[in-house]
Amino acid sequence: MRTIYLKKDDGKIVRKILIDMAYLVTHKIIRLRKVLFEDGLYLEIKNNGKNEKYFLTKDKIKKEDEFHFFFDFPFKPEQVEETSV
Repeated sequence: MRTIYLKKDDGKIVRKILIDMAYLVTHKIIRLRKVLFEDGLYLEIKNNGKNEKYFLTKDKIKKEDEFHFFFDFPFKPEQVEETSV
């Protein structure tokens, strides 16, 4: 599986946060460290030929532990837009 990044648009720049790919491949769930979570994080998704943003919000948290938030990954990896480095 290729590398997938969350994005955060700050107006002038778009920051990228690497997703824990080993956990995603094994569990089909996004595991994100709590210190990296902030409003506005999203995955850019290709849906029926259109690009859409899937925002990770607090209401989408499936579970949490002491250090991580866990989010469902309701897409096929091919649907996530490629991100240049």
